[in-house]
Amino acid sequence: MPFDLSHLTGGLSDEQKIAMVLADVSQGMENKRVYQVLSHVSQRYHDREGRDYEALRKHVSTILDNYRTIRVTRTPSRVQVQGDRARVVDTFGTLAQPNDQKEYPIIDLQGRVVILLERSGDTWQILEWGPLF
Repeated sequence: MPFDLSHLTGGLSDEQKIAMVLADVSQGMENKRVYQVLSHVSQRYHDREGRDYEALRKHVSTILDNYRTIRVTRTPSRVQVQGDRARVVDTFGTLAQPNDQKEYPIIDLQGRVVILLERSGDTWQILEWGPLF
């Protein structure tokens, strides 16, 4: 069930609502709250790495459990809305320190991703998250 932001997003544009969703996902990663991240992910999620919603849940949980700090920086996204679908190009940086460096590497990523979303009622949910190309 999607996290209900409708009480906060009533008069906002779709682009603003999508920006709020992506900001909340980033905060969820930094705060290590799996539900905060997954509340914005569609049950119909799939990505190029073959993950569905359940596989993504396990992946996010593993990261949040095994990294003591996660910092995400983002620049304003480029959002294109067409009806009940949206395509976002997001530029980000992620730095994460593992609990155990022998088991997990330090994450120091910078890049751009494409995020596909669908409207579900008055909220937007992530359908796919993956590389730009």
